[in-house]
Amino acid sequence: MRRTLLAALAVTALSNYALAQSATGGNKVTVLTEGYVRPIEGREFIPGKSADGARNVAGTVVLVRGEDVTLVADPGMVKDRTNILAALKEQGVAPEDVTHVFISHHHPDHTVNIALFPNAEVVDFWGRYRDDLWQDHADGYELAPGIKVLRTPGHTDEDATLLVETADGTYALTHLWWFPDMTPAQDPLASSQADLDKHRQQILEIADWIVPGHGQMFRNPQKSGR
Repeated sequence: MRRTLLAALAVTALSNYALAQSATGGNKVTVLTEGYVRPIEGREFIPGKSADGARNVAGTVVLVRGEDVTLVADPGMVKDRTNILAALKEQGVAPEDVTHVFISHHHPDHTVNIALFPNAEVVDFWGRYRDDLWQDHADGYELAPGIKVLRTPGHTDEDATLLVETADGTYALTHLWWFPDMTPAQDPLASSQADLDKHRQQILEIADWIVPGHGQMFRNPQKSGR
C-alpha cells in the first residue's frame, strides 16, 4: 500500500510539473552577465551632475527561452561585448538564433549592443520594432505564453518590466531596482520617485524572483518567508 501511495504521489508531482511547464510555455530564465555600477575615484558618480563625471557601468543581461522564443534582455554596456556572445554560446545559442530583444528602458547602458542580434524583434514599453516596421502594443502585452511586458515608469518615463512565468515562479526583469540589495531606495535618476515606488510595490506583489538593472538575481523578500 505504501508503494502504491508513493507511486501515486510521484505521478501527481509529475503531472503538476507538466501542467506548470505547459502553462508557462516551458520558460527558462538565465542570467548571462551580472551588471554593476562602480565609482571612479575623483569623478562624479551620478550622471549629469558634472561635465567631468564618470563611472564604470555594466547592465545585467538575461536570456529567456520559451515557446518559439529566444530572448535577450537589456544587451547594454559590458566590459567586452564578447562576454555576452560567450555566455550565449555556453547556452547553445548563436546571435542569429535570438528572436527578440527586450529593453527595460532607453538608457545606453541597456541598449548599446542590440545590433548583435540581426534577426531579433526589439520590444520596449510601447512597441515592437523590426526592419522598418514599428508596431504599437498595449500595456500587459503577452510576447509569448507566460512572457508579458508591463509598463513600469519611474526610473524613466519609458521603463518596462518583463514578467516571465516559469515552473519555479515568476521572474521580473526590471530597472525598478539597481542592485540586489534593493538600493538606492531614492533613485537619483528617477523621472518620478512616486511612480517608481508605486510600480515597485506592484512588482513585489507579483514576482518571486527579481533581476535588477545592475546586479545578480534575488528572491523577492516579501515572498521568501512564505
